[in-house]
Amino acid sequence: LELIQEQSDIASKEMSLEKALDKMLGEWRPVEFDCMEYRDTGTYILRALDDIQGLFDDHIVKTQAMRGSPFVKPFESRMREWETKLISMQEIIDEWLKCQSVWLYLEPIFSSEDIMRQMPQEAKRFTQVDRMWRKTMSRTAAKPNVLQATAEEGMHKSFQEANRLLEQIQQGLNDYLEKKRLSFARLFFLSNDELLQILSETKDPLRVQPHLKKCFEGISSLDFDEAKIISAMYSVEGERVPFNEKIDPNAANGMVEKWMLQVEFAMKACLAKLTRAANADYTTKARTQWVLDWPGMVVLAVDQLFWTAETEVALDANGLAGL
Repeated sequence: LELIQEQSDIASKEMSLEKALDKMLGEWRPVEFDCMEYRDTGTYILRALDDIQGLFDDHIVKTQAMRGSPFVKPFESRMREWETKLISMQEIIDEWLKCQSVWLYLEPIFSSEDIMRQMPQEAKRFTQVDRMWRKTMSRTAAKPNVLQATAEEGMHKSFQEANRLLEQIQQGLNDYLEKKRLSFARLFFLSNDELLQILSETKDPLRVQPHLKKCFEGISSLDFDEAKIISAMYSVEGERVPFNEKIDPNAANGMVEKWMLQVEFAMKACLAKLTRAANADYTTKARTQWVLDWPGMVVLAVDQLFWTAETEVALDANGLAGL
C-alpha cells in the first residue's frame, strides 16, 4: 500500500509540473507585439513591452526551477526545449530593441539627402538595415503573435548583423563629425544632434542661425539677403556690424565648416578695420558723438586703448602723483 501511495504521489507531482508547463505555453499563445506606426516613415516600431518582459522573467525563473525538480524526468526533453525557446525569444527581442533604438536615432539623419551624399558608405549600410527593419516590422504588424514572430528562421542572426552594421554606421558618423569639428574648432561647442541639424540641410545656411551663439559668443545672428549672401553680423543687443566683404555660403559646396571659417575671419577683419578707424576718429569729434558713431565693442576697445595710453603718459610725467 505504501508503494502504491508513493507512486501516486510521484505521478501527482509529475502531473503538476506538466500542467504548469502547459499553463506557461497557454499564457504565451495569445500574447502579441504592440506595433505602432512611426511618424511618416511608412513603417512600425514596437512599444509597451513591459508586460512581455515581465512574462519572460517570470517564466524563465519558473522553468529553471521546474528543471531542477526530481519529478521532471518524463518530460525533461520537452521542458528543455521550452527553456531554450524562452531564452531564444528573449535574445531575439533584446537584439530587436537594440536595433530599434539605434534605428530611431539614425533614421531622421539618413533621411537627409545631404547626409546620404556626404557619407555614402554609411548610407549604403543604413539602407541595408532599413530594408531589413521595414520587412521585419511589416511582417510583425501583419502577424503580431510573439511566438510566431520570433520563430522566423534566421531572425536572431539578422538582428545581430543589423546591429553590427549600425555600430559601424555610428562609428563612421562620429568620425565624420570629428572631422568637421577639426576643420572648424568652434563646432566643438555644438552637440552631435545640433551639428547634424546643420549638416542635414547644407543647402540652407539659415539652419545655422539658431546655433550661432554657441559658436560665436558675441554674434546673435547673421544678415542674409534674399540670395542667402552674408553681409553683416548682429550682436545680442541687435547692433549690426557690416563685414568688409560679403560671404557666399553657396560657394562652399555644402561644406558648412568652410563658410563658417570665412565668417570667423570676416568677423575679426571687420572689427580690426573698425577699431583702427574709430581710433583715428577719437580725437576729431565730441566724445558723445563718437560713442554713437561706432559699434559698442569697438567703442569699448578704443576707449580702453586711450585710457591706457593717457594713464601711461601721466605716470611717465609725474609718477603716481600724475594719477
